Amino acid sequence: MLLRISHRTRFVYDQPAHDSHNELRLRPLDAAGQRCLSFELSIDQPASVITYRDFFGNHAHSVSVSAPHRELTIVAHSLVERPDTLAEPGPEMTFRDFLRDDEVHLRDYWEYLNPSHYVPFSERLQKMFWMARPGDTEDVGCYVARIVAWVRDQFDYQKARTHVHSSVDDILKTGSGVCQDFAHLTIGLLRLAGVPVRYVSGYLAPTLASAGAASLGEQASHAWIETWLPRSGWTGFDPTHRYRTDERHVRVAVGRDYADVPPLKGMYRSNAASQIMTVDLNVEHTVATGPLDETGIGVVRASDADRGGAPPGSQAQ
Repeated sequence: MLLRISHRTRFVYDQPAHDSHNELRLRPLDAAGQRCLSFELSIDQPASVITYRDFFGNHAHSVSVSAPHRELTIVAHSLVERPDTLAEPGPEMTFRDFLRDDEVHLRDYWEYLNPSHYVPFSERLQKMFWMARPGDTEDVGCYVARIVAWVRDQFDYQKARTHVHSSVDDILKTGSGVCQDFAHLTIGLLRLAGVPVRYVSGYLAPTLASAGAASLGEQASHAWIETWLPRSGWTGFDPTHRYRTDERHVRVAVGRDYADVPPLKGMYRSNAASQIMTVDLNVEHTVATGPLDETGIGVVRASDADRGGAPPGSQAQ
């Protein structure tokens, strides 16, 4: 399966902005059955661009625009290859056996077992955990699947009830949220159970049957989780849809929670009273029309750019 992705972010200021510095995580990962065959980053202002890997191994770009500007548009184009089907994990092991290696898990996956910025181990979260804690003889993989479904059954999907900076306590208070909230809440419950789990930001492609249903601007970034299972390794689950991730999920970045993986964050100087940001996303199925050329990976185009580094080869709902 080939997926073509266009992610466009546009800023408009009511007064000129300058010294704009942004950190981007928009290039899809190469791992776990996924290949980014090409990636191009376009910026409509003269810019300095540096490419690097962050602490979690994600591709990141640092973009600096010094000159005054009233508008700034950043567009990322990606071509990603995904397998048509993904193998289902088999039986794992009981929690009794799994937790015997708890000290090893803490040593190897400390970041994914402890509280984080959006996933504090609050009293509310701990009370909810005791309602659905695992049994000694319960299979670890089955428990993860049970919690993924249980969380979604307890809460409604509603926009505008939470926001991009909401923590697990916000969804517990409101009783509803979006994909970012379901991911954070599921992460918190699984970490309290001793299961290493990380946050994933990315894209969810439409099904082939509905590929033309969502137009540019109607699609949105997505968020889900990956748990470390003793026999299967890092395994994806989508709490918003209650199931295992499949070939339609395109991974862009992983981290402890959303704070580690926003598609775009930054700062700028201006006397402007307001800033308008719009994000347009399009994910569509495509077919190869000839030999795939991978030389385009990492291409950056900034108008009259002063490139700060030659690249080698995120906003949740």
